[in-house]
Amino acid sequence: MKKFLTTAAALLAVASFAAAQDAVRPTASPTPAVTAEAERVVVTGGAIEQSETDKAQSVTILNGNNLKQKAAPTLGDTLSSELGIGGSGFTAGASRPIIRGQADNRIRVLNNGTEVFDVSNLSPDHAPSVSALLSQSVEVVRGPATILFGSGAIGGVVNVTDNVIPVEQPPTALSGEVDGRFDSADLERSGAIALTLSPFKHWVFHAEGSLLRTDDRDIPGFALTPNIQATLTPAQLANNGFGGNPFGTVPNTYVKTKDYAIGGSYVWDNGYVGASFTQFLSVYGVPDDPEVDDPTVPPDRVRLDVDKRQINARSSIVNPFPWFSTVNAKFVYTDYKHEEIDGETVGSTFKTSGVDSRLELVHKPIGLFEGSIGGQFFYKELSILGADAFLQPSKTTEIAVFLFEELKLNQVRLQFGARVEHQAIHIDSSDPDLTSLTSPDQQDQDFLPVSGAVGVLYDFAEGWQLAVNGTYSQRAPTAEELFARGPHDATFQFIIGDPTLSEEKNIGIDVSLRKTAGVVTGSISGFYNHYDGFIDFASTGEIEDGLQVFVYTPKTAEFYGGEARADFHFLPLSLTKMRDQDGKDAKSVKNIVAGPGDSESEQNPNDLFLRLQGDYVHATDLDTGDPLPRITPLRFSASLNYQGEKWNASIEGQRVDAQDRVAPFETPTPGYTFLNASVGYKFRTGPTYNYVYVKGTNLTDEEARDHLSFLKEVLPLAGRGVVVGFRTTF
Repeated sequence: MKKFLTTAAALLAVASFAAAQDAVRPTASPTPAVTAEAERVVVTGGAIEQSETDKAQSVTILNGNNLKQKAAPTLGDTLSSELGIGGSGFTAGASRPIIRGQADNRIRVLNNGTEVFDVSNLSPDHAPSVSALLSQSVEVVRGPATILFGSGAIGGVVNVTDNVIPVEQPPTALSGEVDGRFDSADLERSGAIALTLSPFKHWVFHAEGSLLRTDDRDIPGFALTPNIQATLTPAQLANNGFGGNPFGTVPNTYVKTKDYAIGGSYVWDNGYVGASFTQFLSVYGVPDDPEVDDPTVPPDRVRLDVDKRQINARSSIVNPFPWFSTVNAKFVYTDYKHEEIDGETVGSTFKTSGVDSRLELVHKPIGLFEGSIGGQFFYKELSILGADAFLQPSKTTEIAVFLFEELKLNQVRLQFGARVEHQAIHIDSSDPDLTSLTSPDQQDQDFLPVSGAVGVLYDFAEGWQLAVNGTYSQRAPTAEELFARGPHDATFQFIIGDPTLSEEKNIGIDVSLRKTAGVVTGSISGFYNHYDGFIDFASTGEIEDGLQVFVYTPKTAEFYGGEARADFHFLPLSLTKMRDQDGKDAKSVKNIVAGPGDSESEQNPNDLFLRLQGDYVHATDLDTGDPLPRITPLRFSASLNYQGEKWNASIEGQRVDAQDRVAPFETPTPGYTFLNASVGYKFRTGPTYNYVYVKGTNLTDEEARDHLSFLKEVLPLAGRGVVVGFRTTF
């Protein structure tokens, strides 16, 4: 924490000094100055669209070419280099976002504001069933977001948006996008195409599809750590393939994913109504863990085969009736299944189906107040079938109402909200050999989570903003946390739930200082979260059925830390354009200083800047004083970046410190340093707009392991890789 505070204080001091210099710097021209501004991107997860600097909470957004360049086979890997965000990294095909040390049932993953309906929150070997290849944006709220999104967002929310359901009439009858990329580190070959057709007024149709293939992951050295190698037999050590001591690649880490969607809308001046059908298919392997192998028997290759089908319906109408300016309605039905296959035998089958529906009403201003009210209904059936089933069939029903309001007072904006939900969970079996139940009376559980939040935004000086957000959040336990009992071979765990669990209770505060304009831009954020009844998933150190025992258990816990970023802009922020006095050379532009009435300023389209950033999380079990498991270590980086009208380029040094603050039965993880670089070029050819890019990752081919991964001791991060990709829109 001292390292982070020192770095953050240094960044803030430099930013403050630069601001002071801006204040006293004489202006070369009486025309209004043009300043570099932080990117303002609309956050579409809630009822009221807001930019990053219009929210009291800390927000991260990827979109456009930046998203295409950072897209990876999994959602967790796509976001893992963003401030305050990591990935679970269980295998190359399964990585879920981790926000400020919070994971799984505390992070809600959404698609266009509704539930993705998979089982990625259930276990780290399960991948989020959403692709970033054709997504329009990925929006992340860092910190509790339970007001709009429910108790499952007590640690944050990730919302992936797309254009499958069109929301407006396009300017041309046919438009679309084509993407492709290749990655040398795992021989990724991926492509995507999207087409939007508007054959006549009011009607718009959309179809898209993506395909991704990778081979096994390339690594700089051995896959296994020395302590795992020490347990191998001579025959296993001599085998550099699957079930042995792999070198150069990690066997059985391939990924094969296909994603299809078709949608249509009726659009008019005051809104739209539309529907869509999507299918997500994925097959990916899980690396072998020799610790649980019988050395006398060749291990089976484990793979997961995923099939998800989803029907969506959405509508938004402006001025639907008196008192309300907008009504937003969303409905999704999903049927999801995946099989976990050992060799050629299906060990277990996960099935879930259900609905998620939301109605949000944005009311017209009432005095100084703007806001929305809404309700949500959620129903899910979950079953795990087969010899390796660790959870019997269950049903979860959730009904909620919520309120969000904003009060604008000149330089100060006050935001507040509240949510009340009722959650009922039922499990079909009360067999103590198949469940954690100690009494049949525990088969039905009811919870009433209540959450509230208050935020303040204070624009205390030009280009400066202070944001403070306080939250009280509750989260109901899930079916697996309450009722699980049994082996899960894909994660090499024997899982046991606790039917006596009650709601998690979290009190949190988030403070951010943002500088949005000037020679130096950036932000610094700090957070603190205190949990009563924090439901931890921890190893007991015991072995059952040849697997490590993991239990869900309540604790008192605290999380604190922060993120900091500072951009130092080296080029002039504005250019002075000569006014044409005689009409002969209206297009001439010169970087000169001229007298009043002879020139005007415009923003410089070229930006060369140094970016310094870092983040830190500290998490403790207050009952024992022990650290909590799988917490992101201190990370920081420095990059030199250029952004122009056509070209962009970056070279970055990224440092991840060693994590030696570990929980019982958890091992430390060494630190590592990556060197990354990228270059991109935008150009137009006829009616098409094109973007091509080349990106190099881990250019020094350094061996690295992710502390957040359950399989870090058998699955290093990828070695040196070069990504080549393109994006064409028309």
